[in-house]
Amino acid sequence: MTLIIAADVQDHLILAGDHCAVFSRVSNGGKPDAVMRNYQKVHPWKYGAIAASGDVVLMVNFWRNFMLQEGLGQSINLAQIAREAKAARTRAGIPPSQSTGNVFFTLPGSDGFELHGLFFGERTVEFEIIAPIETRFSMQAHRVPGEARCHTFNSRLRPSFFFDDISAFHRHHVDLFGRFFAEQSSVDDLVTSSYDIFMLDKRSGGGLFWTTPDAVTTVM
Repeated sequence: MTLIIAADVQDHLILAGDHCAVFSRVSNGGKPDAVMRNYQKVHPWKYGAIAASGDVVLMVNFWRNFMLQEGLGQSINLAQIAREAKAARTRAGIPPSQSTGNVFFTLPGSDGFELHGLFFGERTVEFEIIAPIETRFSMQAHRVPGEARCHTFNSRLRPSFFFDDISAFHRHHVDLFGRFFAEQSSVDDLVTSSYDIFMLDKRSGGGLFWTTPDAVTTVM
């Protein structure tokens, strides 16, 4: 029902997400499933970008509390915010098995920007910082590509110094991610071939945002 790809390519961070979202009967007030194919999952913010998939209302609860604490200048406790977001869904009568999802976001670290992952399970919330030259895929468990395909994708990630200029670096990864989204959408009718992608320089914090297939570029 969704596809998000989060990757650290050594000197840049990349977040990409397709445009499909499904509002299930549980999270949609008992109404029939509603499918949106123009839903933006990757959103720029002042420290780069954030992308989320899973229970839409859970993700909104998390992001609202996250931005509230950040806007007040408070120390951000990710674990506490995640628990509060999950608890709000439980109070609303949503079974724990339905309030699951993943959030990826960029934040300044001790040595440049870092890519964080937060994973809401049925009973647990896990957190990690994605290491260089690693990729995380967020999609339906039964539609996850084989290990060989994921390894092939990861092996084609390249730092910017492999290219003659930064434009070539951007083109390589827009094309690489585009092929993956197109292939996945051909076997999963709840993944769109259109997608948004954000690339952030880990040192400077500068980033570019594309919406495909039109490849409209926005400088952040």
